[in-house]
Amino acid sequence: MIPQVRNTIRKVIFLSVLPVLLQACSEGAETPVPQPEGPAIRWSVCSDEAQVTRALVSDDVLRTSCTPDAHGNSESIGVWGQYAIDEGGQTNVYPEFVATPLTYAPKQVDSNPYNAWNYPGEARMWQIGGRYDFRACYPQALMSSLMTQMDATIIQGGPVNTSVIQTDLLVAAAHVDTRTDVLSGPVPLNMQHVFSALRFKVRAEEGYVPPSGDGVTSCWLQNIGEGTNLFSPSGYLVHSGNKEPEITWYTYESVSTPMYKWENNGVSFKTEGILYTSNGTQAGKEYTGNEGWLLVVPQTIASGTLQFCYTLKSSPGQVFRVNIPAITYVYGMRYTYVLVIGGAGVELKLSIAKWNQLDSVYDIVL
Repeated sequence: MIPQVRNTIRKVIFLSVLPVLLQACSEGAETPVPQPEGPAIRWSVCSDEAQVTRALVSDDVLRTSCTPDAHGNSESIGVWGQYAIDEGGQTNVYPEFVATPLTYAPKQVDSNPYNAWNYPGEARMWQIGGRYDFRACYPQALMSSLMTQMDATIIQGGPVNTSVIQTDLLVAAAHVDTRTDVLSGPVPLNMQHVFSALRFKVRAEEGYVPPSGDGVTSCWLQNIGEGTNLFSPSGYLVHSGNKEPEITWYTYESVSTPMYKWENNGVSFKTEGILYTSNGTQAGKEYTGNEGWLLVVPQTIASGTLQFCYTLKSSPGQVFRVNIPAITYVYGMRYTYVLVIGGAGVELKLSIAKWNQLDSVYDIVL
């Protein structure tokens, strides 16, 4: 799988520099024709979900984290932009935005012109006749450290290890043709989640009375054996295309050791409890404080390859294992597993939904 990614990188790098090479070879042949300027380029940023939670970044969270504080510090959305334009009988490509930070400046007074998403410096004007490609990522600082290539046409790099990184990463792409599109509105950056989100809950079966004070003291995911097509916590991300942007993941280095191990003083299952939460009592090195959401690389899980393992306060030293049925984790989707514990064993239920929809629950037969 890795050679395939490397081949992709070579092809993209060649294609991205090709317009520059063509431009360099033709310099001096003809004088570029000046193009008229249009209105200023503006931005509209939204995420592909509306649920307000720390793990699944919402529009409000984006605005808040990207609003400069009293010291001028803030998170930012990184933007790349370029346009191709016909000049003097040839097509030239010009960069317009390169790792440019977008911040949010809420309107304070009527005279304040900065009441939305803004970039530093002078306003950039549309060049009439230009075919623009834009790409964005959030948070810019983290994405820039993870990716090997980021420009107006592609984001790629890795491997991204979700057993270490549990931060919601967002990407967006847009295409604007000034010859046909209306330029009075802002460029829409529809931020998409690149990870899948898993959450594990535990509760007692109706009528079952668990031992007094019992609860889940630790849990983790673990592959069964060391075969192929196992679950991997790491992967290479490729975000390509602008007219029809596409997120692609290539998994990397499946492991047989415990993944996302988390410990607790005992999450009760008298009522439905959420695991993987940060409550100040846990000792695990790998966990998420994102309200129980575990961010993972999108991938397909074969039957009989992955287990959810947990321990109970009433049975120290004993590991309980539940097989995860075959499934494909898709980016921008959330998967809630509920372990229903009873006197006869454990029943596993699964809810699948987009991050902005209600759960659609159905049973999985183990």
